[in-house]
Amino acid sequence: MTLAEHSFEAAKLDRVLLMLLLHDIVEIDAGDNPIHGSFDAAAVEAQEQAAADRLFGLLPPNQRDPYRAIWEEFEAAKTTDAIFGKSLDRAQPLICNLESGGGSWRDYKVTREQLETRVAKKVKRGAPALWAALAPRIDGWFAQNT
Repeated sequence: MTLAEHSFEAAKLDRVLLMLLLHDIVEIDAGDNPIHGSFDAAAVEAQEQAAADRLFGLLPPNQRDPYRAIWEEFEAAKTTDAIFGKSLDRAQPLICNLESGGGSWRDYKVTREQLETRVAKKVKRGAPALWAALAPRIDGWFAQNT
């Protein structure tokens, strides 16, 4: 909520928050894979689709169908709300790693270049000002820790 003003276009915050929650519930059920870990992307997508089928299938149709549609919208990342949501989903681990002295960056031996290729594009796409604020901190962390 505190980052809403940084969306590249006006986003509907209630929808963005719902997208993020639904996305996380499916990831929790499927098993979350750290972005810097080693995994088969196609297998992860299949696991997430199966988790979505199972979880949304527990709901009555009047909830199942709209929630599934919102989850699919987030995954496709083509609307303003979904693009901004994806940016937040990628920025949150950056902030956590910066605040925890490197956290999983150390565990996975993450490089600055990996962050640029795997994370920056999505954060910049939906929240360019947020990336602009985080990038100097990220650069500083890597300058001190590599």
